[in-house]
Amino acid sequence: MSAPAWLNAASGVLSAVCAEAVPCLAAALLHEAGHALACLSLGVPIRHFRPRFLGAVIGYDASGLSYRREAWIAAAGPAANLLGVLACLPGECGRGRALFGVACLALAFFNLLPIRSLDGGTILSAVLFEHLPCPVAARAEAAVSAVFAVLLFAAAAAVQLRCGGNLSLLLLSVWLLARVSAGK
Repeated sequence: MSAPAWLNAASGVLSAVCAEAVPCLAAALLHEAGHALACLSLGVPIRHFRPRFLGAVIGYDASGLSYRREAWIAAAGPAANLLGVLACLPGECGRGRALFGVACLALAFFNLLPIRSLDGGTILSAVLFEHLPCPVAARAEAAVSAVFAVLLFAAAAAVQLRCGGNLSLLLLSVWLLARVSAGK
């Protein structure tokens, strides 16, 4: 007795979603593992690990942390992703491995954007506050973050208008723009 057509179709869809989602989730977990490893190597306590819709977040105790150490922890996630890309370069490359490499590259570069809530924003903030008076650093960080959030939104909107398809980058850019506007 064969399976009903709807079951075969559902199985195909589930298989396709898993084939795409698993390498992307692995890239996100590698990113967070980079942050966790940096925390552990610097003796910074990890408070929590929370899965989110577009990845995960590791919370750590930043009290008493120097700006330089905070920047190192922020940079460790994208660095782990870049190591993931390097691991995908040699040898034969299947679809899952290629997707993992692309997801790692995209996640690294996206997170390095100097926008609040992203690793690049944390790095920018740490550098500015270490070298400038606090009020100047705060204004500069807010301005740079806002400019890049607007540029990301404009790029995402242009891609959406030109190509259509997936709305995720546009929605993510709206979320980041709203956070930057709210001062978060």
